[in-house]
This record gives sequence, C-alpha cells and structure tokens, in this order.
Amino acid sequence: MNKIKSSQALLGAKQAAFAVTMLVLFSSASAADQCDSVLLSTQPEVLAKGFQYTEGPTWDKYSNRFVFSDIPANTIFGITTDGQVSTVVKPSGYANGNAIDADGNIWSARHDRKIGKTDRAGKTVVVAEAYAGKRLNSPNDLVVAKDGGVIFTDPPFGIQGYGPEKADEEQTVRGIYRLKNGEVSLLSGELKLPNGLAFSNDGEKLFVGDTADGYVYSFTVTADGKLTNKARFARVEPTEGKAPMVDGVRVDHSGNVWMTGPEGIGVFSPAGAPLCKVDLPGAHVSNLAFGGADGRDVLITNSDKILRLRARAAGI
Repeated sequence: MNKIKSSQALLGAKQAAFAVTMLVLFSSASAADQCDSVLLSTQPEVLAKGFQYTEGPTWDKYSNRFVFSDIPANTIFGITTDGQVSTVVKPSGYANGNAIDADGNIWSARHDRKIGKTDRAGKTVVVAEAYAGKRLNSPNDLVVAKDGGVIFTDPPFGIQGYGPEKADEEQTVRGIYRLKNGEVSLLSGELKLPNGLAFSNDGEKLFVGDTADGYVYSFTVTADGKLTNKARFARVEPTEGKAPMVDGVRVDHSGNVWMTGPEGIGVFSPAGAPLCKVDLPGAHVSNLAFGGADGRDVLITNSDKILRLRARAAGI
C-alpha cells in the first residue's frame, strides 16, 4: 500500500511539474507573441555610446534627428538615425527632459532648477524658475500640450546630487505644473516623485510616472487644462531583487503606453493590460521616444548608451 501511495505521489508530482513547465512555456510564447504585436524585434541596436548619463530623448522633425541630454556633461546632443552625434546646446543647465513645440523650439527641464527654451537659431533663454515666489525643486521632464502650454514635473533629483548643487526643497509639494504665457500654475501635488509624462492621443488623459512606487498614473485633462481623477494605470513589474521603478513614458498611435522600468521597458494597452516587456539588464533605462522618418524608431536612453528599437505603430 505504501508503494502504491508513493507511486501515486510521484505521478502527481510529475504531472504538476509538467503542468508548471507547460505554463512557463505558454507564458513565454505568449509574451513573445505579444511583443511581436508591437515590435519588429526585441533586440535593440546600439546607435552610440560613451556618454556619461543619457536622458530626455525627443524627435526633432525640423532637423531630422533626435535630441537627448547627457546630464553630467551639461549638454544636449543631437543624433541622426544613422548614429551621427552633434552638440546642440552646451551648457544645457544640466538638462534632463526635452520636448519640441510646433515652432521647433526645444523646451528643457533642467537640473539647475529652471525651464529653458532654445530656438532653432540656437539661442537659449530661461522661461521659468519659480512658483509662488519660491524656487522650483528640479524640473525633470516635460511635454507640450495642444494649446501650447508646457506641462512639467518637479521632483527633487537635481538638488539631491544629480545636478550642479545640493539644496533643500523650497516647494511644499513635488508637483506637476503648467507653464503658459509666462505663468506657472500647479496642476497636481498628488504624486511622491513625479517623473516622465505623456498625453494620450486625444489629449484627454495625461500619464505620469511616479518613481516612488513604479506606477504610471492617469489623470483626466479638463477643458481648461486642469488635472482630475488620478488613477493607477500600470507598471513594469520588477524581477526578484529589483525595486519597482518608472522614469520615461510615451504613447503610440494605437494608444499603447510605453514606459521604462527596472532594467527594461514595458508596453501596455490603452486599458492597462501588459503587451510586451523588453529586458535590458545591466544599466538604468531612463527614457524613450518615438521618431524617425516614419515615426516608428524607438530611441532609448540607457545610461552611457543610445539604443534603438523598431515599433509596428508610430508614436506621438
């Protein structure tokens, strides 16, 4: 009887192991199939390397190049789709995030606690550095709204050692702000470490990453540009031993939300369902942006390197 029970237990263990193996294989195949629906390949190309710490990529259609920041180098670089690198702004005010408006101006969220604007002739001016009579913490990333307003996040990273100087926070919240017609207004102070951000295709939602918990949150954008209805959207789940993290956020023309995570990027449907995860182990993945002639190049800032993937849908 004991032998029969032992045989039955062994058979049950083998069946369970087989079921687990099939589940893993099925999950892997499903993940591959899902990535295939949004990417032409999950193996990125290295476009350039040898930088200090890259951030803030955005597509400059006026010059047919991406621009990106190297924060410690105090420089904004340009890079063509064939990997030709040039200096665009130096000094950059230790710029982090960049965005380009309808006139071709480069807007930069800078770790010297300012928002800068560089025109197509290369002239840079400071357009904001305070709110309510107090200095901003450290503008981190930004996006240009359809009405021309600039929405930016203001965590304290730049004054915690990732900028030109350490300093105390003067703002009472780590806010999401709007800069329009020279005036800065606070839209939300609900996130602990607001970071990357992107509008939905119709402009009716704003997605903002909170580095504190790794989640991207969605806000409803009202007719007068205010933010309401904060809701948790999605995050790239960390592997064992890694803390949750989010930095850059982008949206493609299919409405999918792309975000950086712990040593990789994730893609989620408009409803927040996971579609794809691309692992990029070994270095921090800070941000990403769509561009290129057809809008389907995905440029990734990966610590000292610039990577490129090809997407099936163009980005916005």
